[in-house]
Amino acid sequence: MTDTETARSGPRRWRGLEPEDRRAARRAQLIEAGMQIMGTEGAAAATMRATCREAALTERYFYESFGSRDELLVAVLDEVVLGARDTILAALETAPVEPPLLIRHVVKAFTAYVTKDPRRGRIMFVESQAEPALWDRGRELMAEFTNPISFALEAMYGGEKRDAVNSELNSVGLFGALAFIYQAHTQSSKISRKRLVEHISLMIEAQARVNSTPAGKA
Repeated sequence: MTDTETARSGPRRWRGLEPEDRRAARRAQLIEAGMQIMGTEGAAAATMRATCREAALTERYFYESFGSRDELLVAVLDEVVLGARDTILAALETAPVEPPLLIRHVVKAFTAYVTKDPRRGRIMFVESQAEPALWDRGRELMAEFTNPISFALEAMYGGEKRDAVNSELNSVGLFGALAFIYQAHTQSSKISRKRLVEHISLMIEAQARVNSTPAGKA
């Protein structure tokens, strides 16, 4: 086989992109389309056909990236929640060491992430609980989202012994409170971002002090 024949039989480039790059681009299009539908109409509306229409791609490209609609929904949730986690971790790296200032720094960064794109809040806090396909993954991602905060808070109050159950309950309580507050704020609220950040920061400080660890169990 000649070099020319080999080139003809191999994967073809299109507009300077390798085949794997084109596939990655189409997957990103579908995730963005899924995010648009989930974040505005709800996860129930994010069918395979609706997502393909939104992405302006044919249905065969959907199955190139996802084995099912559920896989798409999980990919969208991953995109949003892991983005939130990365925002929190980046904020922790640049935060002041004083606990109250650290909390406000992180809350301010996360609030900016949520309010910059209201779809994020709805997907994270509403659709993740409304769609059965997302329940298990939502619980896993909750840990990705809350654990960095929980660990930072426990480091602030390191003088008190805390067990794993206490940490888990504080993480769940924190997620639940934030879910309802941000859900209400992104849907319709006249509360300023400054007031929102201050209120949530005070709430987190109070949550951080909750310690139900039995004596001698930590």
